[in-house]
Amino acid sequence: MSLAQRLKQHIRNNRWQYIVIGLVFLVGLVMGGQKVEGLEGGVRDYLRELIDTYLQEGQKAPIYGPGILLAALATQAKTVVAIWFLGLTVIGVPLILAVVFLRGYALGFTVGFLVQQKGGAGVIMSILSILPQNLVYIPLLIIWAVIAVNFSFYLIGRHPGAALGKTLINYSLLLAVFLVLFTAGAFIEAYLSPWFLSLIL
Repeated sequence: MSLAQRLKQHIRNNRWQYIVIGLVFLVGLVMGGQKVEGLEGGVRDYLRELIDTYLQEGQKAPIYGPGILLAALATQAKTVVAIWFLGLTVIGVPLILAVVFLRGYALGFTVGFLVQQKGGAGVIMSILSILPQNLVYIPLLIIWAVIAVNFSFYLIGRHPGAALGKTLINYSLLLAVFLVLFTAGAFIEAYLSPWFLSLIL
């Protein structure tokens, strides 16, 4: 069975988990976008100043490189490891959902603020500098969250004394796999997205 077929089967076997986690992410996305409307004037001005400063620096020289790559890798690794750890606990499911919600909320807020403050330019900036890496991050985040939720359910439902070692090893190996996969998104965030943004600056 090919990797694509395995993935399709995995999604089919866990469709309810994907529906729930996908909805949690979408709710976070919408609420993050709506939060922009309720920002106080001082906070809005401060955030707008940060964006303007970033764009001015980007006009002088493209903002990309190892520093951004390491920062992106660190951020994504924290999320992946946090979800892995929460999957090891029998009470981790709501906290995993909270992590997914917060990622959606942060993305919705970022895009919403850019569009509100920059109008059409904000839409273009979102498409060129935020969308590319999130085309990698979001599907991987949802798949990894489903795997962690399933492992947590496994811990809840397994018989006392049942062997745990092999399942735990497989789960931990998947942690390493997802860390590598998220690296692809980090490279896009550090090099490709800044290059796209430099085209419109």
